[in-house]
Amino acid sequence: MHEYHEVRASRSLLITLAACHVVAALTIYFCFPAGLLKWSSLAALCLYAASEYRRLIQHGIIRLRVNPGRATIEFEQRGQPYFYRKYKVYETRWFAILKLMDSQQNRTLILIPDSFSSLQSYRRLRHQIRRLERFDAA
Repeated sequence: MHEYHEVRASRSLLITLAACHVVAALTIYFCFPAGLLKWSSLAALCLYAASEYRRLIQHGIIRLRVNPGRATIEFEQRGQPYFYRKYKVYETRWFAILKLMDSQQNRTLILIPDSFSSLQSYRRLRHQIRRLERFDAA
């Protein structure tokens, strides 16, 4: 039986996103001339930041499962499973970007160790995806 890996909203991703929005707000505040453009830009940035945080937090828990027998990655969100045969992985030392491709809906996930229940679960998922890529390429 293949194990599910639960992915939550990453705390470090939320902090990085907040820092970027603060830098953008400070740039607008100090670089734009006083007036309607400055305040409307700040308001638009605040609305965008709020929608991004809400979108990230409302995703809930995503479950991923690698099935090497079928060469698929199962993506389950809110109890609804989706199966992806086409995917692309961009790996770095600190995180991985998993792009799941389908004719109906594409999904992009940033896999960061602190979004998993344990570091071992994160490492196992990366190992399984790497092994699936080698199997798929052969």
